[in-house]
Amino acid sequence: MPDESKETQSRKIEHIEIVLNKETQYRSKTTLFECIEVLPSGKRISGEDVDASTTLLGRKIAAPIFISGMTGGHPSTYEINKNIAVAASRIGIPMGVGSQRAMYEKHDLAYTYDVKKAAGDLILIGNMGATKLLKYDDRKIQEMLDSINADMLALHTNPAQESVQPEGDIDFRGVYSRICEVGKSIRQPVILKEVGNGISKEVAKRVDGKVYAIDVQGAGGTTWVGVETYRSKGAYGSAFWEWGIPTALSVLESKSAFHGPVWASGGIRTPSDIVKAVAIGADMSGMAKPVLVSERRKGAEGVYDYLNKLIMDFRNEVGSLGFSSMEELKNAEVKIGEPLASLLKQRGAIPKNMVNKEVQEIA
Repeated sequence: MPDESKETQSRKIEHIEIVLNKETQYRSKTTLFECIEVLPSGKRISGEDVDASTTLLGRKIAAPIFISGMTGGHPSTYEINKNIAVAASRIGIPMGVGSQRAMYEKHDLAYTYDVKKAAGDLILIGNMGATKLLKYDDRKIQEMLDSINADMLALHTNPAQESVQPEGDIDFRGVYSRICEVGKSIRQPVILKEVGNGISKEVAKRVDGKVYAIDVQGAGGTTWVGVETYRSKGAYGSAFWEWGIPTALSVLESKSAFHGPVWASGGIRTPSDIVKAVAIGADMSGMAKPVLVSERRKGAEGVYDYLNKLIMDFRNEVGSLGFSSMEELKNAEVKIGEPLASLLKQRGAIPKNMVNKEVQEIA
C-alpha cells in the first residue's frame, strides 16, 4: 500500500515548481475584468487621502486584499509560508495556507502551516479539501485549525482539478450537505472556495446562509487543470485547460444568489483588477502566484515590497477616480461591456449600478 503522506508531500513540491517554472495560465479565457469600467465620481482626491482599509472578523485590515492559500505540508514549505506571513502581518492583510491534508496524514508536518509565532498579529485562514469532510470528523477538523491558531477555514471544492489529478478524489457525493453542516460545529467562520474554476450562482445559492463567505477563485489566472496536466505528462486534462467561470462573472453570479461576503480571486494581477472587483461588490480580492513569485525572488522582503507597492498603486487609482474610501468605491457607477454583459443576461445575474444600454434593458 502506498504511503499517502509521502505522496501528498511530493505533490506539494511539484505544485510549487510547476506554477513557478511552467506556463500554467489560462491560454485564451480571461477574468473578464477588462469588460468592466468604473466611472469616476468627478471629485479630485489624492491617493494619500484614500482610506483603503476595511474590516474582517471585526478587525481592521490595510486594504481589501488577502493572500490566497498556496502551500504547506512539506518541510521546505515552512520557509515559504513563514516569509509570506511575516510580510502579510507587516502590511496588515490576511493570509491563507495550503491544504492541511498533509498534517492530517502526518501530524509532524503541522509546523509547516503554523506561522503565527513568527509573524505576530495575523488573520490566518486554514484550508482543507471539501471532499475530506466525508472522511474527517468535526472534532479532528477543529483540532487541525486550533493547532495552527487559524481564524477561519477555507473549504476548497475542486472537481475539475481532482478529475484530472493522477491520484485525485472524484467522489463529491454528499459534500455540499457536509459543507452546510460543518459551520455549526467548528468555532471558526467557514469560507467556500474554488481553486481556479469559479463558483456558479447555483452553488452560491445552495450554501447561502450556511457559510460565512464565498471565495470565487474564478478562471483567468492559474489553471490547476493545467498544473495537473503537467503532472500527468499530458495523460489527463489538456482538453479541459480552458474550463471554468471567469472571475468577474463568478463574482457577479455569486453576489446575485449569496447574501454574505463574496471574495474575488483567480487572475487578480493589478490594482485595476482590485478596484473593479470592489466596485462590482467583492468584499476582498485574493492573490497567489504574484506573491509566490515575489517570495521566491527575495523572501519576506520581496513579498512586502510587492504588497506595499500594490496597495500604494491601488490607493492612487481609487483617488484618481474620485473616491476616498472603500464604501464610496463600492457605490461607484460601473459600465459593463461585452461579452460579460451578454453572459450576465443569459445567466440572470444582475449586479448593481450598470449604466450601459444593454444591461439597463436586462433590469
